[in-house]
Amino acid sequence: MSILEERIKSVYTNLTREERKAADYCLKNDASIFNKTVAELADDSGTTQATWSRFSKSLGYTGLKGLKHELFTNANNAEKEGPKIEFKDIDQYTSMQAIADNICATSTQAIQTTYRLFDTKSFEGAVDSIVSADMIRIFGVGSSGLAAYDLYTKFQRLSYNVTFNEDHHNSLMNAAQLKSGDVAIFLCDSGKTEEIMQILKIAKNKGATTIAITKLGNSPLAQGCDHVMFTTSPEIDKKSGVTSSRFAQLFLVDTLYTAVANKDFKNIRQHLQDSYDLFHDMVNY
Repeated sequence: MSILEERIKSVYTNLTREERKAADYCLKNDASIFNKTVAELADDSGTTQATWSRFSKSLGYTGLKGLKHELFTNANNAEKEGPKIEFKDIDQYTSMQAIADNICATSTQAIQTTYRLFDTKSFEGAVDSIVSADMIRIFGVGSSGLAAYDLYTKFQRLSYNVTFNEDHHNSLMNAAQLKSGDVAIFLCDSGKTEEIMQILKIAKNKGATTIAITKLGNSPLAQGCDHVMFTTSPEIDKKSGVTSSRFAQLFLVDTLYTAVANKDFKNIRQHLQDSYDLFHDMVNY
């Protein structure tokens, strides 16, 4: 599956009816899109030029030109791609080996496609905000809470002023204490979880810088945060238990942590050494 297909399928449910016409046309006719004008695309798909522009932006491109560039890149790299990976749901496996093979393949694909969405400018803005923050509050619920906790422990190792709490009431109290100069980081795959949106509203009212790690698309969380890092990880059915999306989130968590530590290395190097020495001594105790 190409990165363009991944993007379309990740945002499809959030598209307008007219944008879905462009999406459907794109999925069926991607080979011919590169050589057509926006007017021709609008006419062929039964929609408007403005719709194609909005559709392209919903996929994370600056416009139709960016979408076409992705198609050109995909065409040039097609021969280099490995075998197609099929996302299966729990009841579709026929053996233990098939389960292991597919979970490995889909988790790897989730990381690779998320990597291809990497936006250096947004990432640098998030890193700068975190390094200079007076306080860092991390929020995440459910499966996203696991990745949020991982980021929390990593920032603790740098001796940053950071909090995370799985309990929603405690999270609300943490949000209420935010102020200008603080950073609120939200991990939410859907980008519209009620608890997260409630906390985001508080964080923005308090003047904190907001950062999101969320699935590609124009979700309320993505639209509301100052810096957004997108994941893409198709989960085809509720029975799948949201597996590959967690790997996509953890990839961004590890990348963000490493980037922050690199940016602030002079200040945190001793903290890293101290924690290493502590656990090394415990192993050899």
